[in-house]
Amino acid sequence: MFNKFAKVFVFGLILSNPVMADDSTPQFTNLEVGQSAPFAGTLFNPTATAQLIAESQFNMSSCDLRVEFEVGRTQAECQLQIDLLQASYDSLSERHVLLMDIKQQEIDTYREMALSQPNRHNHWWLAGGVVGGIGLTLGVLFASQEIQR
Repeated sequence: MFNKFAKVFVFGLILSNPVMADDSTPQFTNLEVGQSAPFAGTLFNPTATAQLIAESQFNMSSCDLRVEFEVGRTQAECQLQIDLLQASYDSLSERHVLLMDIKQQEIDTYREMALSQPNRHNHWWLAGGVVGGIGLTLGVLFASQEIQR
């Protein structure tokens, strides 16, 4: 990009010196066939020719600069979007890891609580089951004998 600026600047200096030296305004004349020229066309004096060339070069350089600016701006906007999405992804990933750690800590805490305080009334459940089973068996036996009589 700097080379383009340098070329335009040097080209402008070269062309501007003759233009600055000549105080005449750019002029042109239309010629017809047979008027001191072998073909019909437009005749420009050196000042007008230099101005046309300089304007053409300036417009091309200006267009190139605008294109480079727009491309750079678009690339910057795209990079910003990419960076924002990456930051969002990173934060969500970190949040997921933290939530999984919290859940695992809860599971470990509940597991330790369950293992440190086992059910201390297991013998009562066993005795209740045996007594209930015996009572149910005797009740069925008594009912079946009553039905047979």
